[in-house]
Amino acid sequence: MAAAPESSSPAEKQWWKAFNHSINTVGSVQALVIDDDVLFAGLQGGLIAAYSLQTYDLLSTVHAHEESVLGLTLSDDHRLLFSSGADSTVKIWSTQSLEHLWSIHSAFEVGDVFCLAYSARHRTVLFGAQNGSISWYQIEDKARLALSRTTSSSRQHRFFDSRGPGGTAHPLQEVNGNAHSYGSNTHSLTVPNASYKQYAHKSYIYSMILAKGLFQHDDEEEVLITGGGGGTIRLWKIDALDSGDLQRIFQFKNKGASVLCLTYSGSFLYAGLADGTAHIYNLASNQLIQRLNVGLGEVSQVLVQPGNILCGTSQGWIKQFNSQFLEVDCWEAHQGKLLAMSIKAPPKTCFVSGGNDNKILLWDVSEQQREPLLGSERANDDILAALRQFVSYRTVSANPRFTTDCHEAVTYLRKLCSSFGATTALLSPGEHISPILLAKFQASTQSADTKTILFYGHYDVVDAEFGAAPDSAIWNSDPFTLHPQDGFLYGRGVTDDKGPILAAIFAVAELVKQKELSCNVTFLLEGDEEAGSRGFRSTVSAHRKEIEPVDYILLSNSYWLDDHIPCLTFGMRGVVHANVTVTSNKPNLHSGMEGKAIQHEPLKDLTVLLAALIGDTGTKIQIADFYDAVDRMSEEEERAYRALTTALLPGHPEIRRPQEFVQSLIQKWRYPNLTIHQVEVPEAKTAVTISGYAKATLSIRIVPSQTAEDVADKLTKFLNTTFGSLGSSNSLNVTITSKADPWLGQIRSELYNKLTQAIIEVWTLSNTLNGRTFPSSSSGTGTPTSVDQVVTGARALHRRASSLQSHGTFTSENTPHEPLFIREGGSIPAISFLEREFGAPAAMFPMGQASDNAHLDNERIRVENLYNGREVLSRVFSEL
Repeated sequence: MAAAPESSSPAEKQWWKAFNHSINTVGSVQALVIDDDVLFAGLQGGLIAAYSLQTYDLLSTVHAHEESVLGLTLSDDHRLLFSSGADSTVKIWSTQSLEHLWSIHSAFEVGDVFCLAYSARHRTVLFGAQNGSISWYQIEDKARLALSRTTSSSRQHRFFDSRGPGGTAHPLQEVNGNAHSYGSNTHSLTVPNASYKQYAHKSYIYSMILAKGLFQHDDEEEVLITGGGGGTIRLWKIDALDSGDLQRIFQFKNKGASVLCLTYSGSFLYAGLADGTAHIYNLASNQLIQRLNVGLGEVSQVLVQPGNILCGTSQGWIKQFNSQFLEVDCWEAHQGKLLAMSIKAPPKTCFVSGGNDNKILLWDVSEQQREPLLGSERANDDILAALRQFVSYRTVSANPRFTTDCHEAVTYLRKLCSSFGATTALLSPGEHISPILLAKFQASTQSADTKTILFYGHYDVVDAEFGAAPDSAIWNSDPFTLHPQDGFLYGRGVTDDKGPILAAIFAVAELVKQKELSCNVTFLLEGDEEAGSRGFRSTVSAHRKEIEPVDYILLSNSYWLDDHIPCLTFGMRGVVHANVTVTSNKPNLHSGMEGKAIQHEPLKDLTVLLAALIGDTGTKIQIADFYDAVDRMSEEEERAYRALTTALLPGHPEIRRPQEFVQSLIQKWRYPNLTIHQVEVPEAKTAVTISGYAKATLSIRIVPSQTAEDVADKLTKFLNTTFGSLGSSNSLNVTITSKADPWLGQIRSELYNKLTQAIIEVWTLSNTLNGRTFPSSSSGTGTPTSVDQVVTGARALHRRASSLQSHGTFTSENTPHEPLFIREGGSIPAISFLEREFGAPAAMFPMGQASDNAHLDNERIRVENLYNGREVLSRVFSEL
């Protein structure tokens, strides 16, 4: 890390700046360019990658050049993307499909092509190269193009292709000795000799731009400006390119400091130099007007936006200057060289940087204050800002140390809802228990038919540590600081359940602002779900009149079956948690001195009890009549399981035995199960101790048609009866620590119908890429380029037991267009209680993917899922 730069007022500056998002790449980021909502990146190794600027997902990659991509630029109409590379070629692509249209080669060995520009007026691409030359090619109608067979191995080289003894030329050969030639369908073009200006600079040409509006007689006349390794900046007229005339009209000299980058605004030219300075020239008077001492290495990048000059350096820093050339900000952006920057103009300003640390970073450099909720993109920005704040509260309900955080978080939520027009109240479940937030939004227009949705969620989380022992599962970043990376948001609670809560709140808020909220929406957000929802039921029952009316109950607190297909959850198992303790009236004893063949030891008694409970095979619960209440599977249900598997098969080749997969889902979703979580005994000082007590912690997952109360009673009775038959002198204590009833939703309800339709519409729209049809990331040469192959040092993601591999092989053709209806093996205590309490059907809309790591290290939620989740709920709340 470079040392922080000197400053006259160090207290006013912080040498670190939070980025909006971080994207890991498969190589150094050499070039960046923004096309509306898509970011194109030129990478080391020859790849061009396309990323969504809305969700930050990798959209596509193509193997563009045989060596590194060094330059990228767009046509004025943004229909064409031009790339240059270290393989001495320029290539032209469609920005809508990333289809390779043409390749342009020079007839001479020009070396690396560092920079390029495109003149729409002259329909000509120009490029500067390592040998100091400038070449240009006029792009004619595709139908009139004559394809050339000239390639890198057949173009002339001043040394290797010179005539040897006897006047014989020896062109460059392939490794196998054969001269390489392209076929007639390779779209390869050769620069005519007349379109090549040798020695345009005495050294490498690092930078090139086209400037307009420099001459009063013609606002559209373009001037080519180039910067060279010898320290010169040259201006060229390009009006006579057709006749091979590139006329130099002026130059600036900089005493040998290489000119690494150029940009302009109005009549001012900005240049970044290798000596650590940035020069500003007035092109109207052809004079240097300002020299900025940027420092921190070479000034490799300069960008200009209204009121700001941004300079990136080879030591990875960015300095920001205002219009009076005063430094206003400075931060270390990259752990290495900063190689590329690009900026998108307002109203949706986006500033990105890339470096040889294999990262693309997106920054907020706007100082303008804005109102929230001005369209969906602005709402997305606001929800991210809110989630950043929400995650920072360490709302661990199970630990009294974080009581203050829990109260601060619920206060934050209350103020947020109030600011959006809700009437709010805090309900107290009891002493030392975090309050429940009740926030009620009224429909924009009330009528006798207006429905009310009760949205349930929880703002508490399970604890997480950062920087724990190396041999334990740890986070890659602070779990209570939102970390945006590679299209995901990392932080404790982002998927369970803080992200979905905010998605729902912002969906309602936007509709309230637009006066399009068609139903009443009541939020009931508790802060003790992860600790067993202490006092939740009694508090809700006591405040029932304040909460009513309720027509539907909606939750978003579960996950998809994989990472690709949206789901709707319609069933969850219930659960009974119990502690079983066997205690002796004697202290710990020595087994050699006190152990007797007929003596009842606590651990032996407990072992007999557990064995009796699970039977000889350990797979069947032995409680009498336990399975009588379990419904038989109907033919319709069997067909539904088979249909679910059929929908998954095209994208999941790991499902080799579909019938076994069906049975696996059935066992996890619709049949009960007993799990022994742990067995405890006092810490023994020696290996021959007879422990004075033994304790087992277990749970029974139950299914619809069973009740938690009945199962808890039967479990207690079975254990007491079995223990009584042992004739033991020890004592038994069975404690039911918590219980929750199972739940089965009404999938044909109006709420499920609205959710289904909204999911189809939103996810279909999000997959259209605004009319673009990019190839998959594996297209082209077959080089692995997806984000999954980026080396980030992160551990493998955890997936829920009922989930599939997160990286399937779905395509646009075989991906199901409707959500999958699934059940969950887990339990949410509140859902069945709320249905009974208010006599209203519940629905579950999961936003999270299977690999979200809820309750685990590196918990995350996909940005697209969060945004789409908000949009789905917005449509439901506006149509119900």
